[in-house]
Amino acid sequence: MPDGFRAALGRSLDAARGAHSDADVLHWITERRTRAEVRVRRVPLAGMPGWRHDGTTVSPTAVAAHDGRSFEVVGVTVGTAGREVDAWSQPMIRPLGTSLAAFLTARIDGVLHVLARALPEPGCSDVLELAPTVQCGPGVLASAAHPGRPRPPYLDDVLTAAPERVRYAATLSEEGGRLYHARGRYLIVETDADVTGGADSAGGGGGEPPDFRWLTLRQFGALLPHSHYVNVQARSLLACLYSLAAAPAARAPDVPLR
Repeated sequence: MPDGFRAALGRSLDAARGAHSDADVLHWITERRTRAEVRVRRVPLAGMPGWRHDGTTVSPTAVAAHDGRSFEVVGVTVGTAGREVDAWSQPMIRPLGTSLAAFLTARIDGVLHVLARALPEPGCSDVLELAPTVQCGPGVLASAAHPGRPRPPYLDDVLTAAPERVRYAATLSEEGGRLYHARGRYLIVETDADVTGGADSAGGGGGEPPDFRWLTLRQFGALLPHSHYVNVQARSLLACLYSLAAAPAARAPDVPLR
């Protein structure tokens, strides 16, 4: 990478301080958690509009699918050897297409930063975790393509990036005993947008929207050993970034996402 990307990446792994101090990053995470309100209640399947059940599969109706519902729940029966039991039945989530996870990166004072998002998700035991800049299921991508539908923040920056700005691109299989044939498109995109470091305040000061912060890889890495701070998609992208510190960017055939 003759343009200095790898050198900026190396500095990001060792930088004593980034656009925000470590204390500011932790304060921001706590502040976003206090502002996110999550309510959970149990409802019967028959009381969930937009879903249908045919006896073996719970899937979105045609109308609901256009609103971004991008998965179905299927029942499977498994037979195997060498496990605690030889056979069992269980529900699994089957995505209806390829998801997208992408980090926007930028050099701030010669140090590579990644734009993290504080994202509340179902199942988070502490309300939210740090996620990629853009994290979309296939249904969200499909619905965003319709005129007038809301588009996730920074989605256009990722999808319209020039080829030389795409530092990593690969389609990966999503690991998990509850996921059936799940695939995700993982991208690392460098932006040349005018970004600057911010003042140490939970309200920002660096120009980022409230749910986003520029972090160095060292700051992200310090959170990885702790539970409930970094979600699975962000962990996978960080591993991809670490690989770029020692090897050229990996490229994979494009999967249509637009």
